[in-house]
Amino acid sequence: MTVEPEQPLSPPTQATEPTGPSPRAAPLSYRRPERLLLWGAGTAHLRFLKSLHKNKLPHAHITLLTQHAQMFQPRKLAPFVANGLAYEDCLTDVQALLQTAGVHWTGRQGRAMDAASRTVLLDDGTVLDYDVLSINIGPQPRREAIEEAMPGARAHGLFVPPLEGFVSLWPKVCELGRQRALRIAVIGDGLEGFELALAVRQRMPTAAVTWIAWPRPEQRGYPEAMHQRMLAMLRAQRVTVLYEPVASLTRDDVLLSNGARLACDVPLLRLSHATSAWVQNSGLDMQPSHEIGNAPGVLTDPCERSTSHPEVFFVQQDSRALARNLHAVMQAEPQRLRPTKPPTSHWVYAGPGRALAHWHGYCAQGRWVGSLQRFFGA
Repeated sequence: MTVEPEQPLSPPTQATEPTGPSPRAAPLSYRRPERLLLWGAGTAHLRFLKSLHKNKLPHAHITLLTQHAQMFQPRKLAPFVANGLAYEDCLTDVQALLQTAGVHWTGRQGRAMDAASRTVLLDDGTVLDYDVLSINIGPQPRREAIEEAMPGARAHGLFVPPLEGFVSLWPKVCELGRQRALRIAVIGDGLEGFELALAVRQRMPTAAVTWIAWPRPEQRGYPEAMHQRMLAMLRAQRVTVLYEPVASLTRDDVLLSNGARLACDVPLLRLSHATSAWVQNSGLDMQPSHEIGNAPGVLTDPCERSTSHPEVFFVQQDSRALARNLHAVMQAEPQRLRPTKPPTSHWVYAGPGRALAHWHGYCAQGRWVGSLQRFFGA
């Protein structure tokens, strides 16, 4: 965050006569921000809260704005869907983490923000002020926009994010699957879509499972070699892969843009990178989005700060740089800010206790890769 230097407490006096070498100029002092507001309990914010155990900010008043006292961990969604983890084992106790970190919890939901006045409006009408704001609320699909682009989505689709809603409904889908063989389509690209399709197959071996993935190969965020490994795993598990965008949903079908129909009982909408609608009216600079059902995203610099309001950090899902950069800003040490780096490795769920990984041009999969994933917390 860029902050203005304060005036020195006592301006340097001029000696009437030189008495020796001129002293080196003292570095300018900066005002340390005191009010830090964390909007959302996403993975990046949980990393920051854990970092406070070792690197405390005693001068700061830190508030976490989230409605839930326990958060479902996104990286555990696939094992949960595949019945490899119980629901309780997928939760993070936010309250316990806050108590040890000395952070205040609101238990409320944010409704709007005004970047100009540095305020956030809560669902009960309360207004919170901040010096530094960090937003890490995770993907929030805009259902109205998705419905417009994909008619029938709201009536017939099961939205995967937000996770709290999906994990409460998934047991009902499993119960239906015990009564008859289902036809399930996972609609959405990326590693998360692959993990979900594979997990559904492992939970329901008699179901007909299809992964409808796009965009084009050059738009993927992971290497082609890894994609080919993923396709081979899905073929071995009898999961069909389609790359045609979805035009609409009905009670019994998924209509593709090429006119083909896919019989489907349960479409799972894994459209994971949308931004909440309130962001567009926040006063932050926005960048356009061309993905289905997505709102424009916040325009950020390499350190994940808003380009128009550098006191605002914005992270969609996870970031290993956010914790360090929040400490730097709250300590008024902007020289310690570091840009976020693109991932050098990719890890995905590949079955109970297994993982598929790609790093430095090499792919590997198996239980030993799963052990490495758990060890490194990837």
